[in-house]
Amino acid sequence: MTGSTGSTGPTALPGHAGARVVVVDDNEPSARLVQALLGRSGVPDVQAVADPRDFLARLPQLAPHLVLLDLHMPGLDGYAVLERLREHVGPADLPVLVLTADTTRDATRRALEAGANDFLTKPLDATELVLRVRNLLDARAMHVALLRRNRWLAASGELSAELLSGECAEPLRRVCELARDAAEAQFAVLVDAGAPRRTGPWCGERTESAARAVTAACTGGTLPADRSAAVPGLDPDVGPLVTVPLPGRDRLLGALVIARSVGAEPFAPGEVELVSGFAAQAGVAVELAEARAEQARMLVLSDRHRIARDLHDQVIQRLFATGLRLQHVADRLGPGGLAEQLTEHVTSLDETINEIRSTIFGLRQPSYAGPDRLPNRMTELVDEITEILESAPELTFCGELDEVDDDLADDVVLAGREALTNVARHARAHAVAVTLGTTDDGWLRLEVRDDGVGIGATERRSGLINLYERARRHGGTCRVSPAPGGGTQLEWRARLQPEDERQGSSKETIVNGR
Repeated sequence: MTGSTGSTGPTALPGHAGARVVVVDDNEPSARLVQALLGRSGVPDVQAVADPRDFLARLPQLAPHLVLLDLHMPGLDGYAVLERLREHVGPADLPVLVLTADTTRDATRRALEAGANDFLTKPLDATELVLRVRNLLDARAMHVALLRRNRWLAASGELSAELLSGECAEPLRRVCELARDAAEAQFAVLVDAGAPRRTGPWCGERTESAARAVTAACTGGTLPADRSAAVPGLDPDVGPLVTVPLPGRDRLLGALVIARSVGAEPFAPGEVELVSGFAAQAGVAVELAEARAEQARMLVLSDRHRIARDLHDQVIQRLFATGLRLQHVADRLGPGGLAEQLTEHVTSLDETINEIRSTIFGLRQPSYAGPDRLPNRMTELVDEITEILESAPELTFCGELDEVDDDLADDVVLAGREALTNVARHARAHAVAVTLGTTDDGWLRLEVRDDGVGIGATERRSGLINLYERARRHGGTCRVSPAPGGGTQLEWRARLQPEDERQGSSKETIVNGR
């Protein structure tokens, strides 16, 4: 094999510096010459494999973009190699240029029938070799670009269809899943706007090195509000990355970071544009989905308030009136078995009213605007303590709690935590009831009752000093006593406001039976 150095024409392969080429030829000098010619033309990654069987075995690791194949080799000829290649990968995905000294028509025909993309006979002309390699790499690059564009377009269409149909429960996570699949990436993650160290939905393998790479991709600790960027591998265990903004109508929703595996192809400029287009469409679709979800939530909330109002204004009032009439009859009957039965029925009606009020509170609870309101804070506390209790406490709210000032709210939550923690540590209780409410005479009252072993020795009471002190700060008291039927009852009271500033509070009581 000889190389022609006197031919004119292009001798470089601009734009293919990252291409991987494998020469399969048992003639070592011939393979080295091809390596030298292509390397001088701008393709540094050209590997030579002498044994075709070794080439087929190592094909996944070599991951070539182009194969230069000799036909006549011992052990396995080029025709057999072509047939096995084409069983797994098509000519557009992995082009093959046959290099052979066999100039017969039969050799050309058999090679092309077996799946060769082009055919070049030895001795080789250097310029012709470079031109044919360039053409094949260009054709493969266009094929790959077309496939990628189709994948991103399909991902955009699928995301829009799912969000517009209302079938997508987690739109941000779905954005990550579709982006990872479209980019054939190791992982995709959404980074919260303005907080590159905090991440949202994550799709794919999540490792410490991946988390470091995501943080490093958000250059300078800020998100790319108006730019997209392809980034080389920022960690030994993470391949090339791309980071693009996820824009909303009037705000930045976050950044989409996509990373491929180590050794994978970097993100080309054209592909970065595709990712940016997907992210822009995803941002619009996500905002639309959020708006639809908010609209649906408001409709549900409005309906819940209507039901709660009807229950309070109609059902409870009728039950209350019935209970009063039964109590009046029982009082007129005087002592006796029939009067006792009527009294039991009145008690049952009172319990039913409390259960309905519990339902009313559950329906109205979303009206609390934020997580800092006292009812929400106490609910979160009870949910937290439930993990160390045998069963979930029964939580009851009474009166107007939404306007308790922050200082008093902080202390009552801390008092509740102290009391429930004592129950969890010492009481060995099976059931716990927590009542928090306001009274008509201006007190905030917290009661914690359990069915445990009762008040312990003095050392247990010493743990209640903080409860007493917090109550005194607000002109209140704290009292611990045996509960009726066994167990312990703690009553913590604090003054809502000075006597001369108090106004009549609502007598309506709302109960949440958990």
